[in-house]
Amino acid sequence: MRAHLPIPILLCLLLLCASFAGCLGDEEVKGKNTAIDFVVYYETTSGVIEEVMQNNQQVSENGVEVMFDFSYTKSSAGEMVTFYYIPGDGSSMIENNAAENGEITYTYLTHGLFSAAIGAIDDQENEYFENITIRIDKRITWSQTNTASPDSMNIETTPDCDCGAPEQIKIDSTVANPENGPNPLLQGQTVTVTWRLLNSTDAVATESAPEQIGDGQDASWMYNQYFIEPGTWKLEVDVTAEGNGNEQVNVDHTVTIAYVADESIPNPMAVPAPEE
Repeated sequence: MRAHLPIPILLCLLLLCASFAGCLGDEEVKGKNTAIDFVVYYETTSGVIEEVMQNNQQVSENGVEVMFDFSYTKSSAGEMVTFYYIPGDGSSMIENNAAENGEITYTYLTHGLFSAAIGAIDDQENEYFENITIRIDKRITWSQTNTASPDSMNIETTPDCDCGAPEQIKIDSTVANPENGPNPLLQGQTVTVTWRLLNSTDAVATESAPEQIGDGQDASWMYNQYFIEPGTWKLEVDVTAEGNGNEQVNVDHTVTIAYVADESIPNPMAVPAPEE
């Protein structure tokens, strides 16, 4: 005899099948199967903003430009109407008329790990989009010349997005004690230099050992600080001349605010290999 399943078990199986069918149906509604053949090429999903500061004044700043080529995106239901990009840094969505321009470029001027989106809409209001992650680090070149009391360098670690704090602050700093020349009246002094990094609450995060720098010499300090909380950090340099003198030095900091490398993989256009 063929065994029959009890009615309660049959009902459970029917409900389970119905739930799977509902899930598949939701995927279709949400555009998993769409009339739009979404093809977008982009060379990069990360970059580094370059800022130059001299004597606590900004001299230049170069952002990071990203470009997306939607030219190969088509729809089986009609004509493409709109291509768009949502940067994820609080800026408004960028929209292009698909009939006029198949490329979108955007320049990031703030650091962060941005949740962005690229998308397309056809004339039947079919829409398709994909989420991508853009990583933007920032490198600051900071310098001060002829000073006996260097200014503090402010390091703003707050990202311009709803994302985590940077992974680390990378410091590469050099203090030079310029040679004062052969004139004995201008003979230079040895200075003692200490580097200090303060966190966002002005507590000392780390401090270097004192370094003596003779006349015409220089010294460097390299350090990577992890466990970064958002806020304004400070890099300080204490300079003490022998005999309480007033020896002047040149300070050069290169500081990088770096995020964990979680950006999306780029999708460059494949170039066919030349025929032999």
